[in-house]
Order: sequence, then structure tokens, then C-alpha cells
Amino acid sequence: MKKIELNDLPLWSLWPARLLGLERWNIPSRTIEKVDQEYDKDKYARCFDFVEKKKFVTPEDIKCYEFGLALDAQICVSIGNELYKMSLQEARNLYYKLLLKEMQDEVIKCKTVVELGTGYGFNLWMMQRYFPNCRFWGGEYSINAIKIASYLYRDNPGIKVEFFNFYDEQTYKALKSLGPPLLLFSSHAIEQLPSSSVFFRFISKYREHIKVVLHFEPLYEVQDGTLLGLMRRRYTEVNDYCRDLLSSVESQDYIRVIDLRKNVLGLNPLNPTCVIRWVFR
Repeated sequence: MKKIELNDLPLWSLWPARLLGLERWNIPSRTIEKVDQEYDKDKYARCFDFVEKKKFVTPEDIKCYEFGLALDAQICVSIGNELYKMSLQEARNLYYKLLLKEMQDEVIKCKTVVELGTGYGFNLWMMQRYFPNCRFWGGEYSINAIKIASYLYRDNPGIKVEFFNFYDEQTYKALKSLGPPLLLFSSHAIEQLPSSSVFFRFISKYREHIKVVLHFEPLYEVQDGTLLGLMRRRYTEVNDYCRDLLSSVESQDYIRVIDLRKNVLGLNPLNPTCVIRWVFR
């Protein structure tokens, strides 16, 4: 791991040029149709083709294919407001260690771990190796991702991935059928909702089932007035990512925030993971 100066960020990413208008970029509207095209019809469709062409494939194989880089490839990562050069493998390990560290004390108190926006369930698969006595359920919008999960965990009754839509109240009802208490988390999934208010409107109906909620998500509201902070805010705006997660959490009178950690780790330094831990009052 070697420190990188902010002035050198353009050597590692096209985004500074895009944010300054020097590189062409069409600002999207992050509708559900946009998410469907970007993930189901593009990324997870390619991953599903990869799976179909292989005789045997693991979640790790698919994740490596998804990144499209060698594990020893050097990338720019943020820790707090500092930038570092490290291998993709090292950066990925840091992220998975973050998930495990933040959830380990809660997992042992819960019967089921739930990830909303789980993709093909890689995080659930990774966690199952450390917490084999839990059951794992993932909700996912992409049909191609669900098909991949069905293949990966066909002989693994401890992991199940089913259809879920943040915007569809009916799909939240699956939470009632899972063995409580639940640990519910999201990892760069709510960022796909320009406003997180829909999630909080629906999730409150399942408070009796959920012990704790953790969000591993970027937080637009915590970015400061430094150059890096301003670029992070603008990155969120031009991608039409979520801009109200923290304020939505803090505005609910039925929620108590246990912990908030800002800009912990960014595999994309302009879209860093923050951690919010909360419970129902």
C-alpha cells in the first residue's frame, strides 16, 4: 500500500475529467429502467453467460470476472480522505473484512442474515463461511443475478436469493417468512435509489422481525467542502445516486442510530463506503 496524492487521481480514474466537463459523460436518470439496463441486461447478463460457458464456477470466479481485472492489478483506493495504491486483491480483502467486523457481533444474535440488493449473493456466501449456523437470504431485482445464485447455491440450503424490488411493497413481505431475529444489511444497493424514502416507508412494517440494520453505503450528506469532498458530492449527482440516506435515517422517529462511520473505505475513492448501524426504537 502506497499513498497517492490527490493531484494524481486523474492518472487512476477518468472521473475527475468527467466531473470537470473535459470528458464526455451523459448524466443518467436513475430510474428502475436504468438500473435494469445497467445491471440485469448488461453486467449480470454477461456474468450469466460466463457461468453458462463454464463446467464449474464458484462465486469467487464470477466476482473476478465481474471486476475484469487481475487480482494483482493496482488500483486507487480511499481510506478516510487519504488515497492509496494497492492491489485489487488487497482492496477487496479490506472491504470484506469491513463487512465481517461490523456485523460479527450482531450475526451471532440473529437467526437469519438478510441482504437487500444482494446480486448473486457473493457477500452472503462469504459470510456463511464464517457463520455457518446462520441462514442467509438475499433479495435482488435482477433476474439474471437470481439465476446465477440458483446455480451457485443449488446444493446449499443455507443461502437463498429471491426477487426483491425496493420500490415494490409486496416484495418486502418475504421478511415475514424468514426466521427471526433478522440482521438486515445493504452494500452499495440503496445508492441506486435517488431517494431512500421508499425503503423506510416499507421497512418500518417489519420492525418486529428485525433486530438490527446496517448500511454499507456512500453518504452524500457527510461529504465536506474539501476538493475531494466536493468531487464526491458531484460524482453522486452526475450518477443520480442516493442523496438522502443519512437524513432519511435520522428523520424517522422510530429509528435510533447506534453508530455512524464516514468514508471508511472506497474501492472507488469518489464513492466511498460509510457505515450506518441502526435499530427500531
